[in-house]
Amino acid sequence: MIKNNSEVMDWLFNYAFDNGVSMMFMQLDPYTPPATNVHTKRVLMNNNWHNKDELPMQFAHEIGHIMLEQEYSGLLYYTPSKFGMEFEANKYAINLLLPFYIDEKEPGQVNIYDFMECFSIPGHLEDAVTEAVKNY
Repeated sequence: MIKNNSEVMDWLFNYAFDNGVSMMFMQLDPYTPPATNVHTKRVLMNNNWHNKDELPMQFAHEIGHIMLEQEYSGLLYYTPSKFGMEFEANKYAINLLLPFYIDEKEPGQVNIYDFMECFSIPGHLEDAVTEAVKNY
């Protein structure tokens, strides 16, 4: 069953907290992306983001950077890329969000495009979503 973004964000907040991730939510320019410092395990989220439907994917992505222990000398900013460590963080995020969509569905009811729309997942991540659904 798809939960609303508030419930998903609450779950992600608790998941991050349980894994030692500290978070700061701020009102920034609507186009300032979230950022992560993997070394300090801190995530900065922008509550004023222009597309609120993207917030769960962004938050899960930033958590992914930390949980995957991706080494980087500076801040990592949210990028829905399909390359390198950004792609790995996107795959982590997809796997974190998938249960919110798939649970309580029959296999024939699962639609990757519906899932992607629910969480504003960019189309170029379709292959990663397809793989995650197949492996779920």
